[in-house]
Amino acid sequence: MSGGGAFFSIYMKTRLFIILSVSLIALVGCKKKSIEERFLEEAREYTRKNCPANTAPYTVMDSITFSIPERTFYYNYTVNGALDADSLYTQTLYDLFREQLLTNIRNSIQLKGYKDAGVTLCYRYYSQLSGKLLMTQQFTKEDYE
Repeated sequence: MSGGGAFFSIYMKTRLFIILSVSLIALVGCKKKSIEERFLEEAREYTRKNCPANTAPYTVMDSITFSIPERTFYYNYTVNGALDADSLYTQTLYDLFREQLLTNIRNSIQLKGYKDAGVTLCYRYYSQLSGKLLMTQQFTKEDYE
């Protein structure tokens, strides 16, 4: 009887070891994506499906990117026509535009998940003619709360 009991004990220990090993491998293999990795994928997917897109007169959204180390979404636009002139981008325009963007961010339902995560939102506007960066507007959690 003791020989059968020892066999059963070894069998159960071996079985338990195998089950635990398979479970551990499954858990390691099913690594959950971080919120930053998810944001990176969402930005890429949005750009792939929707860009370039006319978002306003003389304004085209070229892409949305997400920087994991900076925890920042970059909204990249190209301006053309009447908006493609360095002389327009004065401090007054910058301030007015900043207030309008900030209002839009605060009221945006689409950005709720990003705002809840406390990411930075950065809007960059480039000249179609020269490729030059004309304006950057950046908003941190402290700005839009």
